[in-house]
Amino acid sequence: MKGLEAEIKAELKTDPAPVLQSIREESQKIKHTGAGLVKDSPSLGHLELCSHLLAAYNVISPLQEDGGDIVGLLNRAMMKGINTWSMRLALRFMLYTCKGNPDRLRDIFGRLMEQYGATFKWTSTHREDDDADRFSLEIQRCFYYEFFKSHDKKMLTPVLCRLDSLWFEMVDPQKHGFYFDKSRYQTQGYGAPVCVFPIVMKKKDHS
Repeated sequence: MKGLEAEIKAELKTDPAPVLQSIREESQKIKHTGAGLVKDSPSLGHLELCSHLLAAYNVISPLQEDGGDIVGLLNRAMMKGINTWSMRLALRFMLYTCKGNPDRLRDIFGRLMEQYGATFKWTSTHREDDDADRFSLEIQRCFYYEFFKSHDKKMLTPVLCRLDSLWFEMVDPQKHGFYFDKSRYQTQGYGAPVCVFPIVMKKKDHS
């Protein structure tokens, strides 16, 4: 909502207060209709997040001039709200503690995904060969994708997918000893059947 306030001022050139209030009211309606999606405490948080995002789309779209990029606006608002110095610091610390140890990063991802609760289904795959040690976090069922699909707004899912770039753009092979394989990265929000987050640690050549 903080990110939206800034974007509404910049893009719509209007007082954001009544727009934000309309979004809150619309969000409560959406959340109420989606109550059946709540399976546990984490899924209630997922529902609240998605309801606010969909409400922002519904409220702001009619206020934009023809040709306005509503998805772009929501992307910027979400990044402004999440991409804070404290978030960046936490991510840097996480990557630092995993320096040269992708197995530790895999364990951290596993603990994080467990906190996403019952409405996410995921696995962690591992493959090692003479060249590299590889693992991937793979998400087969994503609450966010299923929510927006049910509202015929699948194009909003990447607004949340893009938040992943906060951590993988920080991965520095020289500093951390592994890299994020963007060539194999995919998410359901961008049309893939499963989400894949691939990490690779190249082995040193001792020949």
